[in-house]
Amino acid sequence: MKWRNRFHQLKRHAKRVSRHYEVIKSVFLVVLIVLSLFLTWSLWTLKPDLGSLENTKTLKKEQVTDAKKVSEVIRPIQMMYYNKTSYLGVPANDKFTKQVKDMLENAKFYDTRTKSTKNLEETLVNREHIEIIYPEEMSSEVYSQIFNVASSGGTFTIPSADRVIFYKNASNDVEAYIVSYGTEKMIAASTTLSFDSLKRLVNQQEKSLVEYEPYVVQKQDDKGSHGSKRFYFPSHAFKLNVYNYLARSISEDTIDRYKNALFRDPSNVKSSNDYYTDEISAMNIYNGNRFKYTNFSQERTEDFSQQSKGPLLSSVEYVNSHAGWGMPYYYSGNEEASSTTTFVPFIRGLPILNSEMKMKLVWNNNDLSEYQRSMVELNTDAKDVGFTTKKVELESGEQVKQALKSYDSSQIHGIMIGYEMKVTKNQYNLYVLEPKWFINAGQNHEWHPLFRDEPRPGGDR
Repeated sequence: MKWRNRFHQLKRHAKRVSRHYEVIKSVFLVVLIVLSLFLTWSLWTLKPDLGSLENTKTLKKEQVTDAKKVSEVIRPIQMMYYNKTSYLGVPANDKFTKQVKDMLENAKFYDTRTKSTKNLEETLVNREHIEIIYPEEMSSEVYSQIFNVASSGGTFTIPSADRVIFYKNASNDVEAYIVSYGTEKMIAASTTLSFDSLKRLVNQQEKSLVEYEPYVVQKQDDKGSHGSKRFYFPSHAFKLNVYNYLARSISEDTIDRYKNALFRDPSNVKSSNDYYTDEISAMNIYNGNRFKYTNFSQERTEDFSQQSKGPLLSSVEYVNSHAGWGMPYYYSGNEEASSTTTFVPFIRGLPILNSEMKMKLVWNNNDLSEYQRSMVELNTDAKDVGFTTKKVELESGEQVKQALKSYDSSQIHGIMIGYEMKVTKNQYNLYVLEPKWFINAGQNHEWHPLFRDEPRPGGDR
């Protein structure tokens, strides 16, 4: 029968396979080894097409031509020289500020010790000294970037500082105080900085020197009344230039520059009017010249314990690698509670204090949560510097003090001279920079002109 014949044939084949089983197994193993070697070689020699990715990286590197170190975005706003009878300062002088900044960067502070500011004024009242003031209280993370402070026992820190004072002691050695009036603490130190060189720098500005007077903001708490902030106002009214600057045009290329830098994969970005998104982040453009970038993947949290870097360091690194600074922006403050850092542009020694010119970065456990900034870039190149049309007279210190009576002193965070920037009518890229007194008061920590007819925000009583 046919099925019996087929059965016997299969039986004979099975016997043959059984007799050659070891040979077949060896051949199969050899084939597997050869296949494995081939696949390994293929992986080693694989050259994927990363052209588009490399082009994106190259694009970002080419765009960021103005990367900065942390120390380069921190600058003082005032330097006061006390000659034992009066305070003298130089308003709105970029060159002078840079010289002071360079001297500080080369100075070292040693033999440090932490002290209270309780008797500071009594210590300095009969001593010639120089005080260098910064726009905001700087956390230890920030001031450690500009003050080389160390001792044999390690680095001494105080929670914050907003100024450094240099003087000569009884032995004619130069000593320094890194001071925080807000926390009533300071670091006392010896220093390598030359007091005489700093004094000569002041004397070289003789024609520009203005007399100032101190103003202390008092705060009331369970310890009684004591100074929490110290400002210096000009004793008399004085004049400063109003400048006009041309701005570079904001075009689709400008928007693309930020879009390509901010989104992980710009090719996946969809747009509608002034809204750009890739589903996990978005960029809103306001008034055609300012944007807000939001990272949706980062939910806000009140726990910043996982933040390995402070917001200033993270912010400088981020701007450096995401389309750069565009204008001479400088550090203007940290909000440690919300892990936020802000920067404002400086022109000719003064900050532009319009809120729409502020740069703001918010962090959440090492990842960017929000980035806001202006896309306006004033043409500050040497070939096309701003031109002045007139001078304006700024109010005296006494007038400023009178205006401050309308504010709750406990809500005053800052007072300074800065520019109010306005676009010229009928010429969208010509801006006017007018010096004015500004105040930062209230819970929103925004700057507003101190003298104006409309109600003052943030501090009225």
